[in-house]
Amino acid sequence: MTTAKNAKSAEVFDLGGMMSPEAFKEGYERASDSLRSFADFQKDTMDALMESANVCARGVEKAASEQSAFVKETYDEGAAAAKAASTASSVQEAIEIQSEFGRAAIERQMSFATKLADHWSAVAREATDPLSKRYGDFVEMVQTYRP
Repeated sequence: MTTAKNAKSAEVFDLGGMMSPEAFKEGYERASDSLRSFADFQKDTMDALMESANVCARGVEKAASEQSAFVKETYDEGAAAAKAASTASSVQEAIEIQSEFGRAAIERQMSFATKLADHWSAVAREATDPLSKRYGDFVEMVQTYRP
């Protein structure tokens, strides 16, 4: 019985065929190709991340520039309204000038907020595009390894 058990173990763990030079070479080439493919995939993924980061950086730069211009414009309009209110001929006229400025300022703020929201939506879409493509490539790559 021990010999039958040893013979069975020898069949299961027959390393003779697996350790042949051809089998070793084939396994090495497959592993090497897989590692090269993985390295190429990782490089392309890093390129996509950099592209996405650049889109975000450009988006921040544009938003900061637009916000700076908006703040300057709002300040100038506020100063002009204050000057106009201070030179008004009556309290009623000063109140009307300030009320008009307040209404216009709120409208400008709402308009600018909408513009900024649209900007960030566009930046998000553009920044996620390279990453979405990489995810699709990843799914395809995984599918090629399925039996």
